[in-house]
Amino acid sequence: MVFEDARYFAFLDIHPFSRGHTLVCPREHGETIWDMEETEIGGLFLAASRVSRAVVEATEADGFRFLQNNGEAANQAVAHVHVHVIPVAMEQKDRFLTRMRLDESEMEATAAAIREALGKQLRERQSGQVSAGQP
Repeated sequence: MVFEDARYFAFLDIHPFSRGHTLVCPREHGETIWDMEETEIGGLFLAASRVSRAVVEATEADGFRFLQNNGEAANQAVAHVHVHVIPVAMEQKDRFLTRMRLDESEMEATAAAIREALGKQLRERQSGQVSAGQP
């Protein structure tokens, strides 16, 4: 677990496409994004945006992808809405990503780095150091 509040939670993918691949989920159940109210969809992507900043910082990635699948045909493997935050290094730019297996110690070190970056973000928002356009 790298993040949780009253409405959303985020945790590392057990079979990530890259180190730091994180899933952001609403607490309220919905199988697809169509099962959510528009404000909930916005809140989910705001939470994913905040998590993505921490994931990129913690993994020193050059960019990130959001992936959100709906339905079996779209490769949705878990019947609960979630957004994948996938950090990407420049050398991965044109590559098809494949799932990987990381050992438990690497997963925990990555999760700790993301939690630390999220805590830093929260402190910056509370002190007004983050501009209005940044999550």
